[in-house]
This record gives sequence, C-alpha cells and structure tokens, in this order.
Amino acid sequence: MAAAIVVIALCAGGLAVLRAVSGFRDDAADARADRRLRDSACLELEGRLNRLVPPGATTSPQARAVAVRDENAASRIYVGRLDEQRVSDGWRELLDARTSFAEALDAQTKSRTTAFFVAPAPREGVSLADQLARWSPPACAGPIRRLAAPDL
Repeated sequence: MAAAIVVIALCAGGLAVLRAVSGFRDDAADARADRRLRDSACLELEGRLNRLVPPGATTSPQARAVAVRDENAASRIYVGRLDEQRVSDGWRELLDARTSFAEALDAQTKSRTTAFFVAPAPREGVSLADQLARWSPPACAGPIRRLAAPDL
C-alpha cells in the first residue's frame, strides 16, 4: 500500500514537472512571436516614413509643417498597436511635441517668429528618444531617431 502511494506521488510529481516545462516552452514561444510582431510593426513604420518627404527636405515652413504632420499620421498607426502603456505614452509625448512644432511652423509663416522643435523633457537624465529606443524593438531605432529630430 505504501509503495503504491509512493508510485502515485512520483507520477503526479513527474506530470507536474512535465507541465511546468511545457508551460515554459509555450511562454518562450509566445515571447518570440510577440517580438516578431513588434519588429514587423517597426519595419512597417519605417516603410511608411520612407515613403514620405522628410521635414528637413522641405523648402518652406508650411511644407515642413505638412511633412511633420504626415510623419505623425504614419506613426500613429504604429502607436495604436502598442500594448504597453508606458511605451505608448512615450510615443504619444514625442508626437505631441512634433505637433506643437508643426503648429509653430504654421505660425511662423504669419508672424515671422522662428519655430523651434522642443524635445520632451528628459526623465532621470535620459532623453525620451533614448528611452523609446530602449523600450522598443531594435528595428524602431531608425524611426525613433528620425521622429526625434523633425527640424533636420
């Protein structure tokens, strides 16, 4: 009787170990799939941005404002797909700063006051662009650099 209980306990323990190992494999597979989706979304963002005229390639403040808004619209598609609140908030903060720059460019044509891009304030001594690069997939590094400098 005691031997039967030991055998049953060993079988139950073995099954628990197998389930745990299987769960770890499933979690790792899910993480890889999630990483691939995020990388793909970043590459899509870069493709959308590459089809647009960069703000720095424009010749007038009005054209630059349009280019900034076009890039923002392309970026909002990516931001809308983000699951992590901290990351999406960072992207929105960057896009808000760019929108303010576009508005200042529009005002520049009327008031002759030079527009300047004011990057979001650093957090804990680290620029928002650097934080976004750290939080985002490596494939997002190019778009982040491009979006963080709309005046170039």
